[in-house]
Amino acid sequence: MSSVALVTFSVFALVVAWVTMQLSSQFYMDDLQTRSQATLSVQSAGLEKYLDKYRLLPPLLARRSDIVQILANDERERGQNVAKVIAGMSGAQEVWFQKPNGEVVASNLLDHASMAQQGTSSYAIALDAARQGRLGRQLVLSRNYGPASYVFISPVRDGDQDFGIIAVRVSLEEVEQSWALSKDRLAAVDQNGIVVATNQANWHGEPLFTRRPARSGRGSVIEKGVVDQRWYDLDFQLVRLSPPLNKTNYQMIEQNLPVLNWKVVLFADTSQVRQQSMWAGLIALLLCVVGGGLFWMAGERRRRLLERIRQDKIYAARLEKRVHERTRELSTANALLAQEVAEREAAEKELQKAQAGLVQSAKLATLGEMSAALSHEFNQPLGAIRTHSENAQVLIDSGKSDRALKSLGKIIAMVERMAAISQTLKGFTRKAGSQLIAVKVSAVIGEVLMLTGPRWKQMGARVSVEQDDKSLEVLAGQVRLAQVLMNLMSNALDAMKMQDEPTVRISVLHRDQLVIIRVEDNGPGVPEDVAANIFDPFFTTKDVGEGLGLGLSIAYKIIEDLEGQLRYERSELGGACFTIELRDAAEQTLGDVEEEE
Repeated sequence: MSSVALVTFSVFALVVAWVTMQLSSQFYMDDLQTRSQATLSVQSAGLEKYLDKYRLLPPLLARRSDIVQILANDERERGQNVAKVIAGMSGAQEVWFQKPNGEVVASNLLDHASMAQQGTSSYAIALDAARQGRLGRQLVLSRNYGPASYVFISPVRDGDQDFGIIAVRVSLEEVEQSWALSKDRLAAVDQNGIVVATNQANWHGEPLFTRRPARSGRGSVIEKGVVDQRWYDLDFQLVRLSPPLNKTNYQMIEQNLPVLNWKVVLFADTSQVRQQSMWAGLIALLLCVVGGGLFWMAGERRRRLLERIRQDKIYAARLEKRVHERTRELSTANALLAQEVAEREAAEKELQKAQAGLVQSAKLATLGEMSAALSHEFNQPLGAIRTHSENAQVLIDSGKSDRALKSLGKIIAMVERMAAISQTLKGFTRKAGSQLIAVKVSAVIGEVLMLTGPRWKQMGARVSVEQDDKSLEVLAGQVRLAQVLMNLMSNALDAMKMQDEPTVRISVLHRDQLVIIRVEDNGPGVPEDVAANIFDPFFTTKDVGEGLGLGLSIAYKIIEDLEGQLRYERSELGGACFTIELRDAAEQTLGDVEEEE
């Protein structure tokens, strides 16, 4: 029984090895064909692109007026220079100009290497096509079995007048040099079966297949080609090449080039496939031997396997427990993280509310600083109203109604003035919106001067406004822009407390689709060593208790939200100059209309 089992096992192992060799051979041949097909596609595309690059060159050059003049006036020296420039810039092997009678006017090659000087027989087909008004193209084989050339010829015409042709010859040597980097044998074959381009030096001009006569005899001649024998194995085309490459079989893969009426052939070496399939069969045989040797150990291995399964179940139970614990920890961590995110979002909302409140507080603080002056501004008209009302009562009792009406008119004017101040204060103290609208700059400056007027009048300051175009409007918010100008005006008045002749100059001008507002004073200015920090929060140059250092920081943020700029520089008056740049509302509206059109 043991001998029978051994023989049976040996036959089984040999069959497995043979089947493995056949299957692996087919597998590796498929893989080789796939890789070779990809390589062939790349190399074929490279050949087509290389020739297509020069296909449009002659028709484009034929339209140039200088080339027409060269052929019409027989300008040989100029033509030679132009041909050299074209050949140098395009990489063509030769460029020449030829008259209708076949006379060559100029070429970039002057020696024996020039095809133009060797007669028209080598490119007669392309020349005939060009004379018929079409783009001529023709393959030209080398006479010394070197790299072939390809000629493109285009007629040069001006209307119905024929001046000749322009020809561009390109060598296939550059394609062969790129093919030389491939480990596979490559060959481009024309419609006659002749190799026209290859990475094998001894294949130039050779037929692809060996040509044997139909009947063998003493006078029969065998014309050797690149391929000596060809046969098919399953779906693969196999060949044996002519010496000295006849020591192994090659897989032959073809790809047609319809435009050129060529085909590109790749020969992939199959020796590695044969070696890999033999190794696969040997491995399969060894695996069968090893498997047979280990078969008797199946019982022991089964026992160990069952023990291992039991241990695995125990380990899996422990692992599952750890997974549940870890999942619970991650769930707790995710809940904490979600809570932290919610707290951060709430804190961010509170911060935004605080910032909005801070802006509003800054406005109210500015009004608080001016409260005394505003109180005087209200008390003075109230006193005048009382006096004029008493006078009007006396005049009415005396029957002097005309003079009483004048007193009443003065009372009405003062009431209107107080109402305007009150309306301006109401608008300044309301919360600003976030929408950008067209705001008239002169109106905002007027409100600021009205609110700060009592203070600078009390100081005896001289305030001037320079604005040639009172209709200028900017994209901003009226309340926010008024707050910025109010802050700059208040800072200027604070800085000029010790000046003998305090002066404030507000100028408005238009430049490059921008409206520029400058607020200048003749105070001491900002020291250069701290000028870079004046827009930082809580930075101030005022004495303790006179400011928190938030005014300029808030003003800078407001202008930034308005998509503008606020910067500081030294004023010509000797003090500080703060410049505001905002977009012109008229320019923006014009741009929007053009986009809609």
